[in-house]
Amino acid sequence: MDGSSRGRRLPSALWLPYDASSLARLGLGGEAVSGLGERGLPSDCNRMFVRNAGRELEVRDLPPGRAAFLGAFEDGVNTYWLLIDSGEVWMVRGYEGDGDQQYGLVNSSVVGLQDVLEVWEAFACSGRTDADDDYEDYVEDVLERARQSDPAVFEDDEAWWSRVFEEVELGVLVPEDQ
Repeated sequence: MDGSSRGRRLPSALWLPYDASSLARLGLGGEAVSGLGERGLPSDCNRMFVRNAGRELEVRDLPPGRAAFLGAFEDGVNTYWLLIDSGEVWMVRGYEGDGDQQYGLVNSSVVGLQDVLEVWEAFACSGRTDADDDYEDYVEDVLERARQSDPAVFEDDEAWWSRVFEEVELGVLVPEDQ
C-alpha cells in the first residue's frame, strides 16, 4: 500500500495473533512463532483467507510433513497449512477423505503469507474500478507488490497466488463495491 487512501476505503480486516502457548507446543521455528504470535493473520481477508477458531492450529500429517491448520479459502474446502518443520505454508485443495486432495506450496513462510494477504486486502478494499483513469497502472502496481511479497511462489505460474493475481490482471477478480 502506498499509505494514501486517495479518498478510498482503507483495508479493515481484523488481524489477530495466535495463542503463544499453542504455538510453542507445536515446536515451530522462531520466524513462524513471531509472525503468528505477534502480527497474526486476518480473521477474514476478503474471503481469500478465513480463520476458523474451531480448527486453528489443528495438527495433521500432509505428504510434505506435519502441518498446523491456519485458515481456509472462503469455500472452506481449500485450506492453508503451516509445515511445522520448514515453516512453509501449503494449501490442501479438495474435501478431506475423498482421496482426491491436491497439495501445493502457497507461501515460502508465514511472513510471505502475511505480506501477500496485505496486498490482496489493499486491492480488494481499494474501491477502484476499471473506469478509473489509472486503473491499469494501479493493477500493474498491485501485481508487482504481490510478486515482491513472496517471489519464490510466483515463479510457478500454476501456483495459488500466481493464479489469483492472474485473475486480477485479467479483470476476473476486482475490488469490492463500496
